[in-house]
Amino acid sequence: MIATFRMMRQVLVHPIDFYHDIQEQGRIKWGQALFVVAFAYLARMIAILITGYAFEKREPHEISFLHEFIWLVVPWLTWTVSNWGVSAILEGEGKFKEVFVGSAFALVPYAIFIVPITLLTNVLALDESSIYSFLINFTIYWVGWLLLLKVKIIHDFELVKMAWITVLSIIGILIMWFIGILMFGLMNQLINFVVDMIKELNFRR
Repeated sequence: MIATFRMMRQVLVHPIDFYHDIQEQGRIKWGQALFVVAFAYLARMIAILITGYAFEKREPHEISFLHEFIWLVVPWLTWTVSNWGVSAILEGEGKFKEVFVGSAFALVPYAIFIVPITLLTNVLALDESSIYSFLINFTIYWVGWLLLLKVKIIHDFELVKMAWITVLSIIGILIMWFIGILMFGLMNQLINFVVDMIKELNFRR
């Protein structure tokens, strides 16, 4: 656990060294990535609960723990799979474990700063929301920058190839989302069909 927190600090202060270091044999563990993602999810839920009334547009009953979990985990996981797959095809050097852990630790700025930033909504007036928006956007851009840095260092790509791989990874994400939504729709229709059939059979009895 202490090692994980040290790595979280390193990715904030020395991100280039961090992404070089995680390529060392035996340096990283799957559980470290899962811990960071869980930490980011917990921080997001706390941030939602402490958001100032003037800044939170949703009613408490409209907030879903499951939806917030999906909002965080699905983009991270699909990015990890897509980026690794595209990079592997185009001669990237990174292993899936390195991409998995590296992508998770890119969420550290969000996990660390989202709660302190959200606390500001309890003292800021609504016409000062630009300050809050700037800090949130800065944190998100920080996460994005770490993801790009991860692509460059772990896969040992030049800047142009890194940009190309990133575009292809985003396309891969969209394809996975489309297939996922399509499969969900088909499964939902199949379940409804089976339920209707059972109801019809019971009715005829």
